[in-house]
Amino acid sequence: MAFLDRPAEDPSELYDREAEIKQLRFSALNRAVTLVVGFRRVGKTSLVKAATKDIVRVYIDARRFEGMAYMTVRDFLNEFAKSLSQLLPFSRRLIDFLSRVRGLSIMGLTIEFSGSARDISIPSLFDALNDWALSEGKHLVVIIDEVQELSRMRGFNLLPVFAYVYDNLRNISFIFAGSKVGMLYNYLRLNNPDSPLYGRYMEVIELRPFTREQSLDFLRRGFDKAGIAVSENIIDRAVDELDGVVGWLSLFGLTYISNPGPEALNRTISIASGIVEEEFCNFVRAMGSRRYVLVINALKQGATWSEVKRYLELREGRPISDSEVTKLLRRLVDNGFIMKVDNQYVIADPILRRISDRVRCRDKL
Repeated sequence: MAFLDRPAEDPSELYDREAEIKQLRFSALNRAVTLVVGFRRVGKTSLVKAATKDIVRVYIDARRFEGMAYMTVRDFLNEFAKSLSQLLPFSRRLIDFLSRVRGLSIMGLTIEFSGSARDISIPSLFDALNDWALSEGKHLVVIIDEVQELSRMRGFNLLPVFAYVYDNLRNISFIFAGSKVGMLYNYLRLNNPDSPLYGRYMEVIELRPFTREQSLDFLRRGFDKAGIAVSENIIDRAVDELDGVVGWLSLFGLTYISNPGPEALNRTISIASGIVEEEFCNFVRAMGSRRYVLVINALKQGATWSEVKRYLELREGRPISDSEVTKLLRRLVDNGFIMKVDNQYVIADPILRRISDRVRCRDKL
C-alpha cells in the first residue's frame, strides 16, 4: 500500500477496506441500485473504482457538472457515450446491439448521440445494453459518481429511466455515489411517494473516516512502503490534525516523502486549507448568502441550533427567523459541510473545522 495522489484503481491499493469491497462487489452484481455515501475525501471514488475493476462498467463522474448553473440531458449523454465507447474494443458485438438505438451513431470506436435530445430514446439505449450483456453472459454496472449533481438537469428527468431499468432490466445495475449525502437523497426522492424510485430497495454502503488507530497504521505502512523513517511524534501530530480523512492523510504522506521534515504537516495543512476554503466559498457564491459563512464561523467547537441562531443575531444585530436558521443548517448538512451529532452541529472536515473561524469568502458574492 502506497500513498496515492489520485483515486485507487485496484483493491490492493486500498487500506483496510476489504469488508466494503466485498459488500460493494456483491451488491453491484446482485442488487439493482447501490448507494455509496460518505463525506468528501474518505475514499468513495477509490472504493467504487477498485471494487468494480474487473466488472463491465460505465463510469460517469458527475462532478463535471458541478460548476454549471444548469445542465441538459445532452450533457449527460455525452459523458455516457465517452465511457461507453471504452467498451467497444473489448466487444465488437456491442456495435450490433447499439446500432438499433435511435439517435446514436458509431464511428470507429467512438459512440456519439447525433440526433436532438428529443430524438434519443434513453430507455431503448438501456434495453440494447441489457440485451448485449445477456448475450455475453455479463452484468453491466452503471456508476454515477456524485450523482446529486444531476439535480442541475433541466428539461428532462432521469428518475423514470432509472426506475424502468430497476424494474425490467436484470443485467444492468447502478452504483450511485455521493459526498453531498442530503442532496443525493433529495435528488433521488426516495421518501417521496410521487418519486419513480419510491419504495425501491437500495443497498447503502456508508464509507466512514478511519479511526485513530487505522490512521496511525495507514501512515506507518505508507512510510514503510516508501522506505522512509518518520518519528511517532510527527505521525501522532498528523493524525491529530487530519483526523481520519484518507485524502488528507495521503496528501501529508506524499508531502513528507517529497520533502521530509516537521514542516511537511504545516505545508499539508496550508494546501488543504486552500482547497476546502475554495470549495466552501464556491458553495457560498452559489447560494448567494453570506450567512453560511457566519454559521461556519460559529461552529468551530460545534454548536446547538439555539447557539447558532444567537450567534447570527449578535453578528447581524437583528432578529432572524427560526425557519431561516433551519434552512441554513439543513443546506450545509445536505451539502456535506456539517453534520448533526446528538444535539450539536459540527463541521465534518477537520481542515474546514480548523480554519472555520477565519473563513470570510469576501470575493465570492
